[in-house]
Amino acid sequence: MLSKIKQLFTIETDLSSRVYGFDIMRGVGILIVLYAHGRSKMPFFPAFNDFISVIGFWLMDLFFVLSGFLIGMILIKFYEKEQTFNWKTAYNFWIRRWFRTLPNYYLVLFITAILWAIDGKVMFFKLKFLAYMLFSHTVALPPNYFLMESWTLCIEEWFYLLFPLLLLAGHQWIQRSGSKQGIKYNILVAIILFFTVPMALRIGVYAAQPPLAWIDMSRMTFFRLDTIAVGILMAWINFYYKDILKQYRRTAGWLFLLLMAVYLAFFYIVLLPDLQRQTSFFSFTFFYLLSGLASLCLTVYMKEVKLEKPTFFARFITVISLISYSLYIFHRSVVMHLVDKFFNPAPVSVIENVALFTLYVIASILLSIVVYKYYEHPMTELREKLKK
Repeated sequence: MLSKIKQLFTIETDLSSRVYGFDIMRGVGILIVLYAHGRSKMPFFPAFNDFISVIGFWLMDLFFVLSGFLIGMILIKFYEKEQTFNWKTAYNFWIRRWFRTLPNYYLVLFITAILWAIDGKVMFFKLKFLAYMLFSHTVALPPNYFLMESWTLCIEEWFYLLFPLLLLAGHQWIQRSGSKQGIKYNILVAIILFFTVPMALRIGVYAAQPPLAWIDMSRMTFFRLDTIAVGILMAWINFYYKDILKQYRRTAGWLFLLLMAVYLAFFYIVLLPDLQRQTSFFSFTFFYLLSGLASLCLTVYMKEVKLEKPTFFARFITVISLISYSLYIFHRSVVMHLVDKFFNPAPVSVIENVALFTLYVIASILLSIVVYKYYEHPMTELREKLKK
């Protein structure tokens, strides 16, 4: 019996094939997010909880940059290998990304809608639910409480859709001009556009009277696409200037510490006192680049971190990294929802709060392992059958 339970929750992986530095970033990062969203169950450390909340804001940007780097390397390598970017190339990229992200998203979307329906809040037949289906619910409005964490998926899915379309348009110009380095600069121009357009939109919002609140704008789709472009830029540098990132790795590490110190100081002094009313020019514009550049520097440094030996901690972090997407998308809208439902009214003693927080964490991890092993990973493997 115990062996069957162990097998149910065991994920086999080849540690030698992993980029361990990235596993640390994803694994530790998602555990911090898990704590941040469950900190209401641990109200005994208010200063620490505030710090975790601030780090949680930055971690979303870190995940965007890391995602941008990984998908950027895939795109650039394939583009250079084929020496063309056509509808077939775009289709294969979309299949690769959508089978990685959409199955989990739609699963948790329907489960969350069912849980809300049980509570008497029916979402299925509302126009808002269609907006969630099409990733359009944070295009013109900030996210609401229903599946709130999906705002990050909206940013990623729109980036996945639009970036290849820009490369398609740019490649038409390359074919006419006959440029030998056209591919390299086509990608760079697309990256620059993804920097400039969101920045222009944020400046436009700042100029509006009254402007959006910073906390709302920070989670709306077209204002944040440049954060993923930071990761694509890193991939571009890594591919075309192969040794430069490794050469300046230590410098990137020190620069990360400096940028994070500035980031934390600004967040604590300016943003945190009133996130709903914060409307300074810097917070609307260059603050996002500061966060993205800090994330880039950490990614450059961690890229070269190797696994010395397969310790228990290394295996644990790797498993958490593998299930990080399932863990991110299920822990709040499903597990936390059920915990709050079944343990209502909320506990008041320290022991009860710690026990409830522990239950929330363990349940989130175990559920995510099962979802990853028996649903997410098999669905991801299906994409190979649909490639052209």
